Parts: sequence; structure tokens; C-alpha cells
Amino acid sequence: MNRHASRLVTVLLVLSLAALPVFLGLADGADDKAPGSLSALQILKKCDDFHHGYEDSYMKLLTVIKDKDGNKSELGSEMWEKGEKRLMVFSDPPDISGMAVLTKDIDTIYVYEPEFNKVRRVAAHAKKQTMFGMDYTMDESAQMHLHKQYDVKMLSEDATEAVLLLEQKSGLDKAWPKLKVFVDKENHWISKKIEYLDKKGKKHKTEVRKGVKKMGGRTVTSIMAMKDHGKKHSTTIIMKAAKFNKGLSDKMFTKRYLVREE
Repeated sequence: MNRHASRLVTVLLVLSLAALPVFLGLADGADDKAPGSLSALQILKKCDDFHHGYEDSYMKLLTVIKDKDGNKSELGSEMWEKGEKRLMVFSDPPDISGMAVLTKDIDTIYVYEPEFNKVRRVAAHAKKQTMFGMDYTMDESAQMHLHKQYDVKMLSEDATEAVLLLEQKSGLDKAWPKLKVFVDKENHWISKKIEYLDKKGKKHKTEVRKGVKKMGGRTVTSIMAMKDHGKKHSTTIIMKAAKFNKGLSDKMFTKRYLVREE
């Protein structure tokens, strides 16, 4: 091979190598926000990781409930989470102070009643009922990592937003068998809006997540607002303080821990 032919082969090889990332979807400037870069499941997992991607957490919450006439009431609470486990203890108003809800997993939920110092397990049918006047059911409060409970497919996607349709996995009996999740790809992959749908796809409730800020060393959505379209009723949960990855003990998430006086 003469010198000119050798030089031509070298040039062609360099050009081919330069083009390779394009064919692999790795062109300079491309990222996982480009439409089609990630599957619907991968996007949902990114949402789950943003909202619940920690070992454990503590949060201080203020819940504001508003009825159809505009009347408001407030609940104060603290919440601890570890994995799929969650403990929520109410402090205000006085008539429910000390009441607690313990979620061991999506199928096992307990309520502690301080007046009787007793713990009762929530029956399966009761998980679909709202609690303490809020617009969140026990089941909705228990769900954390959505990709573990729902199958997912893409409805639409552009450079800034992905819209996902979630359908409950076989064998589950969720309060809402379908969810429509709107993902803000430009804002930490938050699930900025979730619509709660019945089997026929009719929308009954909408949750909006906003107030993105740093808290406890982690970026969070500090406000969650649920609206019941039928009742014209809403519940807004405001995160007042938060701590993450502090090494919470598994003992906190037991029935024995709830009945501390025994």
C-alpha cells in the first residue's frame, strides 16, 4: 500500500470512529432527557429514586385540609421511613395527638390508638378509605416505589416531559388500578402530577408535587397537594423539616414500638 492510500485509510478510520457514537446514541451533547433515550420503566425508576432514593428519612409535616366551602383545618405530624416501611405520628390537633399509622409494606398497615393504647391492623377494604379527613387513602399513603406496584407504558414524551400510564401489577388490588404520571424531565425527574384513575380510565383525584428545594442535604418536593374532584375537597402536605440517611433502627417500625408504655 502506497503512502497516499495508507493516509486515506487512516482518515476514513478516524471518521468512522468519530461517527460511531452517533450510531450508538452517544453523540456529543446527547443525554438521557432526549425523547426515546430511556424506556418508560427507566423514567419511572428515576422518579422513584428522586422521591424515595434514600436509606431512611425523617420529616416534619403540616397538613392543610380544605373542604368545598373553603373551610380549613390543620394536622401536625412527624414521619419516619426506611425502605418500604413508614411510621407517621400525629401531634395536632389535640384530639388525635399520639395517633400513629405504621406501614410495614403495601399489604400490612396498623393504626395505633393512644386512648386505648392498642394497635389494630387495617382491613383490606379499609385501605381504600381516606384517613383523618384527608384526601389520601391508607393505600395511597403506603405507596412509595411505584415501579414495584405498577406496570408502565409511555403515553407521550418530548424533551421536557414524559407522560406515563401505570396499571396495577397482577394480583394487586390498589385503591386506584391506574395512574397517569407526568414527569418533569428538566426538574430532577419529579413526578410533578399524578392523576388517579378507575378501571375505565376516569380521573377522580389529582396530586401535584412542587416546591423543589434543598432540605436535609437532599433536593425534595416540599409540597404535595391532592384534590378530590368529586368531593371538591383538597389536602396539601407541606414539608417543614427533613433529615436523611441517619441510620434509623428497624425497631421503630414494629407494633411493639407503637405501644411504648408496655
